[in-house]
Amino acid sequence: MIRKLGKIFDKIESSALIISLAVMVIVIFVQIVMRYVFNNSLSWSEEFARYLFVWFSWIGVSAGLKDGEHLKVEVLSVALAKRGLIKSKEMINILVYIIWLATTLIVTYYGIQVVVAQADLNVLTPAMRMPVWLGYLSIPACSVVVGIRLIVNIFDSVMVLLGKPNREMEVDN
Repeated sequence: MIRKLGKIFDKIESSALIISLAVMVIVIFVQIVMRYVFNNSLSWSEEFARYLFVWFSWIGVSAGLKDGEHLKVEVLSVALAKRGLIKSKEMINILVYIIWLATTLIVTYYGIQVVVAQADLNVLTPAMRMPVWLGYLSIPACSVVVGIRLIVNIFDSVMVLLGKPNREMEVDN
């Protein structure tokens, strides 16, 4: 059931990334045409594209984690393996995921603080007159998603260490 929900979430996430990128490109293109062809610009387009890009970037962190696309430094795992201190890369993965999860929890906590502060101040963006907290909401919202993905990754790595591969591995083989 969790895997099924995960696949549904993956589709929503992918769709959100595709749609937000397409909308961003269209808005910026229209802004360029308006500015250089019609000598008139849209007052809201740059601000809209900026906030959309922030959301796109934070959702992209989760998508990158899902696909294993984040940069990794293998120096630590290679050095520990040479000294015989680790038996499996899964142990290093678990350590990295736990550190990343702790960092994500901190980012989530302070992100919520910023959103609440902006909502209390009722600050609006200059061009669109949109509440600023909606832009900042991307930080805690997407951090929660990343945290959930990290917990799933930790669980999967523990299952591999215990010799119980997850269902996806069984289907792929």
